[in-house]
Amino acid sequence: MAFSTEIGRKPRPGATSRFTQATVLFLAAAIPLAGAFASWNHKHQMLVAWTIQGPACPTPVHAWREIALQRQPHTFRYGGADFAHMFGAAQCASVPHGYALNRDADYVCQFTEPVMVAVTTADGRHTLFEPGFKRRATVALRGGEVSCVVGGWLQD
Repeated sequence: MAFSTEIGRKPRPGATSRFTQATVLFLAAAIPLAGAFASWNHKHQMLVAWTIQGPACPTPVHAWREIALQRQPHTFRYGGADFAHMFGAAQCASVPHGYALNRDADYVCQFTEPVMVAVTTADGRHTLFEPGFKRRATVALRGGEVSCVVGGWLQD
């Protein structure tokens, strides 16, 4: 009779079973947290890399034609604005800002040696900057406002 009671009883979970359950619970929590951290870290690194400090770009003292002569400017469209620059290269990025789940971005473009940069926003505002010869410039569109600083890390 004692033998039949032993057969009908369920075995207690052993150490291996508890370890497996704990591992599954840990992974169920760790994987989403790791993804959230990776997303935050990417946004933070982009913000640090593309936040350029420097003096404001000077207002233009020359006319576009004085510098360009017959040369056509390099033009491109990014972030809802049209950009034109005389010389050098350009690179742009959508830089996220704000809290973790915010999908808004600032649009930042770096120029290696633009001499002059013209920006026309979606609402038709035209802004002209003259950072000067052999000087880098960074133009940012933040909340519909255009700003420019002399400086940047972009190389030719």
